[in-house]
Amino acid sequence: MTDNIGIAADGRHTFAAAGNREDVWHRFGQYNMDGKSMDEWLDAAGLLWTAIKSQARLDLDPAQWPHLTEAQRRAVVESRHHIVRSDNGYPLGFGSDQFQCVQPRELAEFTERFVAVDDNFAFDVMGALFSGETIWCGATYRKGLTVAGESHRARLLTSTAFDGSAATRAQITTTRGVCNNTLNICWGDKRAMIRVRHNTKFDPAVVAKQLAQLAQSVTTFKEIGDAMATVELTREETARFFKALLKIDPEAKADDISTRKQNQFADLTAALDRTTMERNGEAPTVWTALQSVTRYVDHDRSTRSGRTNDESESRFASANFGSGDSLKGEAMQILLPRVKHLVRVAA
Repeated sequence: MTDNIGIAADGRHTFAAAGNREDVWHRFGQYNMDGKSMDEWLDAAGLLWTAIKSQARLDLDPAQWPHLTEAQRRAVVESRHHIVRSDNGYPLGFGSDQFQCVQPRELAEFTERFVAVDDNFAFDVMGALFSGETIWCGATYRKGLTVAGESHRARLLTSTAFDGSAATRAQITTTRGVCNNTLNICWGDKRAMIRVRHNTKFDPAVVAKQLAQLAQSVTTFKEIGDAMATVELTREETARFFKALLKIDPEAKADDISTRKQNQFADLTAALDRTTMERNGEAPTVWTALQSVTRYVDHDRSTRSGRTNDESESRFASANFGSGDSLKGEAMQILLPRVKHLVRVAA
């Protein structure tokens, strides 16, 4: 069963979006949701349920634990709760007494309310990964954004996880128009992400005030990207960058590098060549190197998932919420020092 983007009981992918199916590269889910009610959005995204904290209890097999009483075999686990779905009882994760569940409707309505006060944004996506362990909503920033001479689209992404893998987050991301490479601005500007820990009550009014800082992060990202496009890299410099990213010793001989690492290095080099061609074959720059990593993660990188055999779904989850997103972040942090002196906006 393909379940990075989840599968609802009725067989539909748990993903809903405004606009045309062709606008989203993975092509899964329900589309043309423009003007639909919140209930219709939640239904289309398979999110018409709530997360409930259920007291954790032991359920030990009497055959394996004959020396314990039934009360001991079924004892309450203090301060631990299962986080389960209200519709099917599926266990999404575990939490302490302090764990605060941010419900699908709560996250969606918060995103919708924020978008409603600024007509620069348009609410346009909602979905769940796996069986609902991670849920997210998104809105497109209507104003155009040109970075390093290329068209980009800025987006607001809100998300939460019930399995303890991530806090509730509101962040700004961008999509590079030429090939749908995505990059979280927060990797270059910490103001571009707001985290709300699960042991803190989610307060939309408080978070909405913090969201004002996100607008400045878009300006910072443009400054960084424009600066990156002015700094050229030699092939030797890009090779050192890729080795640093892959944790390959720059002095290592080929025989000392694993086949997997060699293949990753070759794939990144190929991604660099394709990205350079997209930029009219100009000399590689810091910006080209960064975008080659986003291309590799979003479109070329092999991903492993115990949950699915669908490569595109695994890559989608990894690129936006998992190890692929982290790899892009590492790339940004390695490259930023090369242009910090050129960026006027504080980052």
